[in-house]
Amino acid sequence: MSQELSGENSFINIKYRFHADEPRRRFAMLMLRIMNTFAKIYGDINDPEKVIGWHEYVNCQNEEIALLDEAIFNMAHFIATLAATDGAVVMTKQQELLGFGGFVLGDNEKIGIVHRVIDLDCKRTKPELTNMVGTRHQGAYRLCQHLHDALAVVISQDGDVELVKWLDGVVTCWNYAPSGVPGF
Repeated sequence: MSQELSGENSFINIKYRFHADEPRRRFAMLMLRIMNTFAKIYGDINDPEKVIGWHEYVNCQNEEIALLDEAIFNMAHFIATLAATDGAVVMTKQQELLGFGGFVLGDNEKIGIVHRVIDLDCKRTKPELTNMVGTRHQGAYRLCQHLHDALAVVISQDGDVELVKWLDGVVTCWNYAPSGVPGF
């Protein structure tokens, strides 16, 4: 939906848009370069089933991987800096950075009920009134109500993170709790 969301649309108004050039696709290109470099380093043409995982990544001493890792970190820091601007950072599923300062449209319609996930498998939810949430949450709920493929990540001023998605015919949300990465 990059074309549709980059222009005038009825879902989100992006105040600061990026041109459809390489910088807009930089994050995805860096990830692809990391995967291709790992395939060159660890791949085995005689063993196409070989799995390259997190352990290899963390322990890799390759200079090209180190430079790409630093570029990924810098890109993530850049995106976080954009998020400090009022409004949303808007990206596609392919990590294409469309712009920032995005405001969800919808004539201030409120979503009265969302379904909060209460298990790890996202199989059980409980309905929850939304009358006590702020504009960030309401905007995320409206966006997911209208764009069923969207995933909204709401970061509150207190640092809490909530994921919002259209799931099984309803707007569904769950709190993100980092589990930590062993050995990192």
